[in-house]
Amino acid sequence: MARPVQLAPGSLALVLSRQGLQERATEAGDPEEPSGRAVFRAFRRANARCFWNARLARAASRLAFQGWLRRGVLLVHAPPASLQVLRDAWRRRALRPPRGFRIRAVGDVFPVQMNLIAQSQFIPLAEVLCCAVSDMNAAQIVVTQESLLEHLVKHYPGIAVPSQDILYTTLGTLIKERKIYHTGEGYFIVTPQTYFITNTTNQENKKALSDESHPMPTSVTYLDTESGI
Repeated sequence: MARPVQLAPGSLALVLSRQGLQERATEAGDPEEPSGRAVFRAFRRANARCFWNARLARAASRLAFQGWLRRGVLLVHAPPASLQVLRDAWRRRALRPPRGFRIRAVGDVFPVQMNLIAQSQFIPLAEVLCCAVSDMNAAQIVVTQESLLEHLVKHYPGIAVPSQDILYTTLGTLIKERKIYHTGEGYFIVTPQTYFITNTTNQENKKALSDESHPMPTSVTYLDTESGI
């Protein structure tokens, strides 16, 4: 089992609130959310310009952006000595807020523990083919069996390239499951905009001409309203 990974070690959290008109707009439910990196740059700039406090200015210049949580929580990271300078500045009410904000609280963030989820080494071929067809459709590349194999070799180096028979069989299964479809222009992914029109009239007419033990397959027409298809 993989060892847990520690996220955001050695970080400080600053709980911020807007000032003046911005604060009232937030209380009124204004959905606009500031950019976390912009707030971080404003905070670092405000404290790096404390030239009369060389320790604080130096510590602020070493800050790194760690994250931004909604409702105004800024996460910053720095070497331990620099974080201690920020703690001391907050205790002495010398820590300056970013412009347009006030600092409501400052505290240490305990590392978040992430337990890694192991992946299997097996990749379902059907899933890979659907992804490949979708990517090629988006890139407006004609999807034939040959071009599909070339795409797999180039973009999926970790999988074993299927034989022509296996590829043909898997594509046929995906068509029966209506996950992909084929026209004279190649293979395409079935989307919510794809319509299936079953030709029941022709089916009934052909039924009379066919032997009961060998029923004719249903004729299906595919119409895709999505642009570019």
